[in-house]
Amino acid sequence: MTGVQRAVAAVPLVLVPALGVVQGGFSPDAWVWAGALAAWACAVALVVTADAGALRCAWSWALAAGALLLWTILSALWSADAAQSVLEARRTLLYAAVVLALLLLARRNAQRLLVPATHIAISVLLLYGLVRYLLGARHSDEFEGYLLHQPLGYANAVGILAALGLLLALGLVACTESSARRAAVAATVPPLTLALLLSQSTASMLALGVGLAVVALLTPATVRLLAALAAIGPAAAIAAAIGAYSRLADNVPEPRVSGAAVAAATVGCAALTAVTIGRVHLPVARTAGRRARLVVLAALVVVALGGAIAVARSGAAEPRASYYHVAWRDEVLVHPLLGTGAGTFALYWARSGKALELGGALDAHSLYLETLAELGPLGLVLLAAMLLAPLHRALALRRVPHVATAAGAYVAFLVHAGLDWDWEMPAVVVAALCCAAAVATAELRPCRPLGRAARATLLAVGLTLGACAIAGAGSHIVPAAAPETERAPRSGALSQTRA
Repeated sequence: MTGVQRAVAAVPLVLVPALGVVQGGFSPDAWVWAGALAAWACAVALVVTADAGALRCAWSWALAAGALLLWTILSALWSADAAQSVLEARRTLLYAAVVLALLLLARRNAQRLLVPATHIAISVLLLYGLVRYLLGARHSDEFEGYLLHQPLGYANAVGILAALGLLLALGLVACTESSARRAAVAATVPPLTLALLLSQSTASMLALGVGLAVVALLTPATVRLLAALAAIGPAAAIAAAIGAYSRLADNVPEPRVSGAAVAAATVGCAALTAVTIGRVHLPVARTAGRRARLVVLAALVVVALGGAIAVARSGAAEPRASYYHVAWRDEVLVHPLLGTGAGTFALYWARSGKALELGGALDAHSLYLETLAELGPLGLVLLAAMLLAPLHRALALRRVPHVATAAGAYVAFLVHAGLDWDWEMPAVVVAALCCAAAVATAELRPCRPLGRAARATLLAVGLTLGACAIAGAGSHIVPAAAPETERAPRSGALSQTRA
C-alpha cells in the first residue's frame, strides 16, 4: 500500500488517543486542534491527489453531516442561549471534518486498515488508563467513586470504548489468518474486558450484547466467529471474575485484592489467550447453515428483549427519568417545531429546580431525545441521516472482511448513544465514526478523478472548517447552564452526574 492509502489509518490512531487523554475531548480547547487536524487532512488529501476516495460513493454521509452542522449553527437564531448553540456547533464541526477526512482519505479496502487501527487506538488508550488505575494510588472521585473513569473522565465513556474494542478484537481474531497477529489481538481481550467491568457501565454491557448479535447475524462465517469467541472467552471471563471479586470499583474502603495483583492476573490471562488462540485452528470460513442462522436469530431476539427491559428500567430510574422528563415536557412540548437551540438542555434543567435535588446536568443522557428537544424534528432527521447513512451498504457487503465487525461495533455505539451523553465525548464519537467509515468505504468502485472545480470547492470547504476550528481558540465560552449575561464571572461548567 502507498502512503496515501495508509493515511486513513492515521485518523483513529492520532485522534482517538489524543482526545482520550484530555478528558475524552470534552473541553472546547480540544476541538480547536482536533478539528483543525481533521480539516487539514482533507486539504492535504486534495492537494496530493485528485482521487475522490470514497466521497463519490458515500457523498450522502458527508452531505448529512454538513446539513446537521448548518442546522446546529442556525439554531443560534432562535436559541434560548445563542452562545451555547454556537459552542455546540463547534463540536459538530469537528465531527463533520472527521467524516470528510475519512471519506477523502479512504481507498479500496480501507476497512482492512480502519478496523485494526481503531482497535489499536482504543486498546492503547484504555490500557494506559488501566495501568494508571491498577498501579496508582486508589482514591474516590466526587462523582465517579472508585470506578475506572480516567483518562476520559467518565466511566460510561470508558465502558463503551471497551465494548467497541472487544467487538473489533473478536472480528479481527475471526478474520485474521496470521497466527501472530491473531495472538496479539486476542491478548487485548482480557484487559478490555476488565476495563468494561471496572467501569460498571450497564449501558455499555447492553451495547456489547447488541453489537455481538449484529456481528453474528451479519457475518457469513458464523461458526468461525463462535469458535473464535470460545477460544478467547474463558481467559477474558477469568479476568472479569478476578476484577469483580477484587471489589476495586466498589464503594468500599479497601478492596479484597490489590490493584497490582489484579494487573498481574490480567497479564497472565492475556498471555493465556494469546497462547490459546495461537494453538487453536479455527474452522474454515464458510456460509452458516440454516440451523446456525436460526440459533443466531433466536439469540438476537433474546438480546433485544433483554435490552428493551434494561432500557425501560434505565429510563424509569433517577436521575435519568428526570432528565428525560424535563427534555420532553419543558423543551419538546413547549417548542415542538424548532426546539430550544443546540446546547440548551442544561439551562432548562437548571430552571426546572431538579438540579437542587439531583445535581447539575449538561445533557439529557440520550442523544436522540436531546436532539429532538434542542433542534426539533428536522434536527433529529438530519442526525439520523448522518448516523445511518454509513450502514446502507452493510447487508450487501457483509461478506467483505471486517464489514460485519465494524457494523456491529457501530451499532453498539448507536445503542449506547441513546442512553448516555456519548456525543459530548469526541474520543468516543471519532472511534465510532471510524467504524462507520469501515462499512461505508468497503469495496469502493473505481471513480473518475475530481475535476479542478470540485477539488477547489472541497479544498475551500476543508480550509474553512479548519479556520473555523482554530477561530474557536479565541472563545472562552464553556458548557454551562445559564446564558452568558446571567453567569457569574469566571464561572465553570456544571458537573455531569453519573446515571
